[in-house]
Amino acid sequence: MDEIIARIEDLPYWKCQPIQFTFKQTATLTLGQYPFLAERTELTPQKNITDNILLYFKSISFSADIPLLSYQEALQLAGGTLNVPKFSPFLKSEHNALMYENPLELNNYFSDQEFKLLKLPKQKPNRFTGYIKGTLQQTAALAGYEKINITIQMFGQSITDDNFIAALKRDYPREFDRCMYFKK
Repeated sequence: MDEIIARIEDLPYWKCQPIQFTFKQTATLTLGQYPFLAERTELTPQKNITDNILLYFKSISFSADIPLLSYQEALQLAGGTLNVPKFSPFLKSEHNALMYENPLELNNYFSDQEFKLLKLPKQKPNRFTGYIKGTLQQTAALAGYEKINITIQMFGQSITDDNFIAALKRDYPREFDRCMYFKK
């Protein structure tokens, strides 16, 4: 009988395949602003989640196709109010339930930031979807940009070891479906 492995980091590769999901959304210039309209989009690859699989997300990256300083200047709206773009990921079958507690605020670019999330889909088959909601202001540095594209990548592992999943659910039932750690 296989020994139950107690830590995700100790799972062998063949029981814990790497996964990467990418999300892209575009805002088009309208009346001096680039609004992200919360249009639900599937993350790529458009992979059906069908097996008894535990998704363990480890890190996340965010960037846009404009320079960072231009992005940060564009966050400031008229009147000094902010409408910072926020990323909200979902599982398709759980349409209104965020994958983690709150939308992720996108006020600065980041790369491979530690991000711990365990997700055991309740319904199968399933797919990842998401949207960005918020607005960027057109600034002088953005003159000539008709569109701004945002890209988010989530990296992790797909765990199929039934003994490990059962032990984790038994020992840490509250850790599922919530962000355990996000360090900016």
